[in-house]
Amino acid sequence: MAKLETDTSEVRATHRFDEQRLDGYLSTHLPDFSSRPGEVLTVRQYRSGQSSATFSLQKGPNKCVLRKKSHDPVVPGDNLIERTYEVQKALFDAGFPVPKTLLYCNDVTVIGTEFYVMAHVEGRIFRDVFNVDASPAERSALFVAAIETLSRLHSYNIHKLNLTRIGKGKGFCQREVTTWKKQYDRVAHTDMPAMSQLADWLMNNLPSIDNEECLVHGDFKIDNIIFHPTEARVIAVLDWELSTIGNPISDLAYFLIGYFWPQEEPIYGGDKSFGDIEGVPPYEDLMSIYSQRRDVDSPVHDWKFFLAFSFFKIAGLAQGIHARFLLGSSSGENASIFSDMVKPLAEKGLRLAKSL
Repeated sequence: MAKLETDTSEVRATHRFDEQRLDGYLSTHLPDFSSRPGEVLTVRQYRSGQSSATFSLQKGPNKCVLRKKSHDPVVPGDNLIERTYEVQKALFDAGFPVPKTLLYCNDVTVIGTEFYVMAHVEGRIFRDVFNVDASPAERSALFVAAIETLSRLHSYNIHKLNLTRIGKGKGFCQREVTTWKKQYDRVAHTDMPAMSQLADWLMNNLPSIDNEECLVHGDFKIDNIIFHPTEARVIAVLDWELSTIGNPISDLAYFLIGYFWPQEEPIYGGDKSFGDIEGVPPYEDLMSIYSQRRDVDSPVHDWKFFLAFSFFKIAGLAQGIHARFLLGSSSGENASIFSDMVKPLAEKGLRLAKSL
């Protein structure tokens, strides 16, 4: 993934576990991690990610990644890492770019929670798209590669993938609004009229047809993608905790939300929208590529709803991350900043809902 020394830190106090016990378990279940003279297991924690804690494991020349179940889930889906493992395995077997899953452990005596291990993928992750060391032409190619990968994901038949049991499909939009409203209400620390108003607008403007059954990533964004070290090519999509079966336009709007981001709220290290970055294609071009690849209507139906819902969902996620920070269990290093994001995100979603 990204450079180990910059993308990881020592394991934080609230996420420590018995590394020697883990070493013994891996030595038994993963042949490449069997003990050899002079080789010691090194564990480091990834700085990114605000839900399930993720760790880099290295022993000699062998590297892999461990993702463990959260002790105190706040965000819907946090504790369903068995589903995450199942989705990644099915997609890898189908040829979609995800890290290869290596094992799932439901023995909580090993590190204190269930966990799974996946292959380490060496490539580029862009945490700060405003300072990407790339030409405008390559920036354009990176975004096109991402949207083509998203359209490919939504083209899979969930029955052939044998993933029908991970979600309900029909009625997705109403379920999602209800879920994220409950999530927000459960962890909110102050009254936020914009969130209530946005939730009401969404419930009153649900898509008239909501029966699509696609595999939805749920958190598809540029920093959840690993690109090839030198090519504008997606080699792995990460973070499938929120994956489910539902309406694929929710992923499309979520990915393109950076074009509509409120100016007062920094995103990916800058204070501009995606459209202000030299070389990044207009969002209409990306929507057109997506529609052509999937052979669906362009412009997409109910775009206003899905864009407004994306802001509602991200505001709910931000509130949940702040709640986890207060509990001392956040996986990310910058979780304390998220409470300030909720109000501007909800207000932006409300403005878009009423103006588009």
